[in-house]
Amino acid sequence: MITTLTDTTASAIDKKMIEMRETFGANTIGRVLTLIIISTGDVEDPLEAAVRASHEHPARVLVLDVDPEAEASGLDAEIRVGRDAGAGEIVILRARGDIMYSLDTLVMALLLPDAPIVTWWPESAPSSPVHDVLGSMSQRRITDAAACSSPLATLKRLRRGYASGDSDLSWSRLTRWRGLVASAYEVPPISTPKLVEVSGSAEDPSVVLMAAWLEHTLGVDVRTVEPAGEVSEGPSVRGVRLHREDGTIELVRTSDDSIVMNLPGDQSGQHVTMPRRTLSELLSEELRRLNPDEVYGEVLASAFSGIDDFGTYARGKPEATDRVLEDASTVATAAAEAVASQLADALAQRQAAHLVVTGGSVGTKTAAALPGALSSAGADVSRLHIWWGDERFVDTDSSDRNEVAVRSSFLEPLQEAGLPARNIHVMPSPADGMSLDEAAAWYGQQLDQAGGDEPFRTRGRAFFDVLLLGVGPDGHVASLFPEHPDQRQAGASAVAVKNSPKPPPERISLPWPVLNSSRHVAFLVAGGDKAEAVARAHGEIDPWPVPASAVRGLESTTWFLDSAAAEKL
Repeated sequence: MITTLTDTTASAIDKKMIEMRETFGANTIGRVLTLIIISTGDVEDPLEAAVRASHEHPARVLVLDVDPEAEASGLDAEIRVGRDAGAGEIVILRARGDIMYSLDTLVMALLLPDAPIVTWWPESAPSSPVHDVLGSMSQRRITDAAACSSPLATLKRLRRGYASGDSDLSWSRLTRWRGLVASAYEVPPISTPKLVEVSGSAEDPSVVLMAAWLEHTLGVDVRTVEPAGEVSEGPSVRGVRLHREDGTIELVRTSDDSIVMNLPGDQSGQHVTMPRRTLSELLSEELRRLNPDEVYGEVLASAFSGIDDFGTYARGKPEATDRVLEDASTVATAAAEAVASQLADALAQRQAAHLVVTGGSVGTKTAAALPGALSSAGADVSRLHIWWGDERFVDTDSSDRNEVAVRSSFLEPLQEAGLPARNIHVMPSPADGMSLDEAAAWYGQQLDQAGGDEPFRTRGRAFFDVLLLGVGPDGHVASLFPEHPDQRQAGASAVAVKNSPKPPPERISLPWPVLNSSRHVAFLVAGGDKAEAVARAHGEIDPWPVPASAVRGLESTTWFLDSAAAEKL
């Protein structure tokens, strides 16, 4: 039975599902989990895989089909129960426009009570699934790097944002291969190979993970070699060779159904039946094991080195320049004029421009000067997006909030000039019903969905056009403080900062990779009490003791200083 609802709500969907179960005699007693599918393309293939997997794992399947570019906001739904839903029940949620910014509240009313939650991204993957607002409520988080537009880059980003409970179908595709290689390894006389070769594309995530698994497990060198002959379509390991003292064990895929195994002294070729696995089989395996797959995490870490020196995000970019002005007011005016010109240029080249604003006295003055400067520069503010580098996690109208300080002087004039309210991306407060961690995850998701996910973790690319930053007397920027443990968080696109040395103690901040993903960076500093911090920030890039030293723009970095702040340069 299939029922469709238009311009509906989550509560109306839940009510309709109850009615349908009562009418057709379906029940939820046998449902073992809730499977959330985040779709950015065609939903049919993932949905068919979920229906087939439901015969082994009866589940409530929630498919989120989002259209963030829709002009009008709304929610349509398609509910399937009975034969049309396999051994489970299906709700397809088609979210349009602004409603996609509250996906967690959208699905909350539809979750099965007291049942595990699994979230699956079939075609795209967040850089840190555990920090996604839906991933954060899930016991397991499944991605498929091979289905993404840049498979290897996606796998690298997943490594940086990895948390226990993550898995990828590129790893699941290796289950049978790993079992076969383990069996071949034990062919007597057992000995550790001198060299291992994995045949397949070096850009294939499964090939990369296979090589990393063998290297991690055996402790030997593993080479990836391009396969000879025609390469099959789809992600694939084409072969594995174990070079031992007594000869070579060779496993080669000869068709979609079988592997040929050649052993030392026996080159007759033993055929092993090993069909390529379907999407539903891969999904079933993942749902069969709801406990974390720690081996995947170890192999992922082995495949790609981590970044421990966060100063690396700032290195290799143009040197910073200084503009020394008379006082805080002239600093703000000069900065606003420069920023307006940069944003006008960005809007002339691209459909949208992204500005990150900051708090503090000079940051607030600069924001107040921006509406006039943007108007003089002829910038089309209707295509401008406003973000914050950090925010205090306090009540919505608290004077401690950076956003409150610029509402009347900056945001309201821009809205009067045509800036849509949906383009103002305010960080959450406790009034939004989120914990600090949930609020940081939510803001990071907004950044990723707006297009920041890949640039934030790719050298040489920028998402923001202009980033404004203040600097504290201790050298902190945003809410990343000297020698504070929370500045070491880099996996998510926005992070929670707790026990801040400067009150209030709870904050949300952009981390190093995100702060360093801007074309232009402007530091706004005034006052002699910050002169020492400014001087130290002009020295070696070292974020741990001097956070202000570790942010650079891809095209330019400018320090707008008054004479007092510049006196120790």
